[in-house]
Amino acid sequence: LLIGGGMACCGAAFEAMKWVEEARKQGVELKVKLVDKAAMSRSGAVAQGLSAINTYMGENDPSDYVRYVRQDLMGITREDLVYDVGRHVDDSVHNFERWGLPI
Repeated sequence: LLIGGGMACCGAAFEAMKWVEEARKQGVELKVKLVDKAAMSRSGAVAQGLSAINTYMGENDPSDYVRYVRQDLMGITREDLVYDVGRHVDDSVHNFERWGLPI
């Protein structure tokens, strides 16, 4: 059960379907349900025209992102987690672009 219709929850639903498909191959039936209190087209900050994506790695290395976050948060960070975000954020942004979201 995923609650919310914003970009994060929609992205989680998309990713969850990869696990559902893998489970189906093994004979296990899983379901993903996404619920929201409003129309999906009006949910979350991105649907309202606000900027919610402020990270894109491009040609930078994830370690560059770690340095940026460490400095921005005055050293209070889990660098291993920040590095993982840096490794995967571009894939997420590309998904959102394919879905037609204004990036």
